[in-house]
Amino acid sequence: MTKFYELSPEKRRALLSQEGIELDEIEPTVLHELDQLSENVIGQLRLPVGVVQNLLVNNKSYLVPMVTEEPSVVAAANHGANLFAQNHGVKAHSQRDGIYGQIVLQKNPGFVQANLQRKLPNLIAKANTKFHSLVAHGGGVRQIDVQETTGQLVFLRVLVDPAESMGANRVNSILEFMANQLSSFPGISCKLFAILSNYPSQFTEAKAELDVATVGGVATAKRIALLSQIGEVDPYRAVTNNKGIMNGVDGVLLATGNDVRAIEAACGVWANNKGHYHSLSKWTVENDKLLGKIALPLAIGTVGGSISARKDVQQNFRLLGKRISSAELANVIAAIGLANNLAALLAIATKGIQAGHMKLQARNIVANLEATVEEKEQVKERMSAANKYSVSDAECFLAKIREENNASRN
Repeated sequence: MTKFYELSPEKRRALLSQEGIELDEIEPTVLHELDQLSENVIGQLRLPVGVVQNLLVNNKSYLVPMVTEEPSVVAAANHGANLFAQNHGVKAHSQRDGIYGQIVLQKNPGFVQANLQRKLPNLIAKANTKFHSLVAHGGGVRQIDVQETTGQLVFLRVLVDPAESMGANRVNSILEFMANQLSSFPGISCKLFAILSNYPSQFTEAKAELDVATVGGVATAKRIALLSQIGEVDPYRAVTNNKGIMNGVDGVLLATGNDVRAIEAACGVWANNKGHYHSLSKWTVENDKLLGKIALPLAIGTVGGSISARKDVQQNFRLLGKRISSAELANVIAAIGLANNLAALLAIATKGIQAGHMKLQARNIVANLEATVEEKEQVKERMSAANKYSVSDAECFLAKIREENNASRN
């Protein structure tokens, strides 16, 4: 019997339809394009692409695409970007030495670490010759560190520069090659595993300096700084602070075809780098200036994999600038994270987070009403004016509008 993954996407859809599952229509060409990207494909999930205007980073203005179904995330990023632009923008720097991979070997009594150390330069040269295309683009294996445990294991930490790509698949191929080369080394019994590590490596730091008047005065700026201090010691505040940062970061990662899961995992580890969970950003007030900074591990790319294969992603790169480098994109992503963070902290320090959030969410509630476009607009206006944003509120406003319209016609 043919397995599900061996079927064409049309046959998979037909099989599901036979089981009584209703599937949405999809263009055949789109279906086949998506089938090249994933496994067991039967359809698509669409998300909106929003734009952040005039994000000023290192004196250059960017149009930044964000993929999210949450309108307040895009609104917050624009608000934060606007505040930065009024204060000479964000200064950012990316350190892209490479990403780590691990090779773990089992040893026997004949193993001598010094002998292995002498072999490593030749091993690096062999790997860089084997993967010469990566070297030609400016990447390659940079160094190998060896750690011998008291048990039967030898750990090799390999630093690979992936050039402009995310590099996960390429690094895994390099590690497998190196591990096979070492499998016959004297004192090595076998390879346990060879795989990349998502441990934080390629860091990007972004900083902003704002006149306190921009955020409403010194009192508000000090409340923002106090919220930041709380996030340094209280994990309940810190994790929510970081979620707000990742709202923006994830939106740009999705828009540019980068690995959201890898960055989320690395940022989670980095938020514990002081021995306790803390905020990824820091805000202070000095001499009537609100100073913000953020440091994020951003192992991202601008070429390779699905990035080059997806038309929707390529459209987003045209917004950013087709020639944008991985380091430049990382600077933009970190700046967006800081912009979302500033907007959230400013809202909490003043009117609270919920008012603006629910005002934007009203469009999602109204979208589900069985009503005309004109009625939906009227409902949204009344919800905003009354500061009432529940589904039942929307239904009541709709009923009232229809009652009034009927009365006027009679």
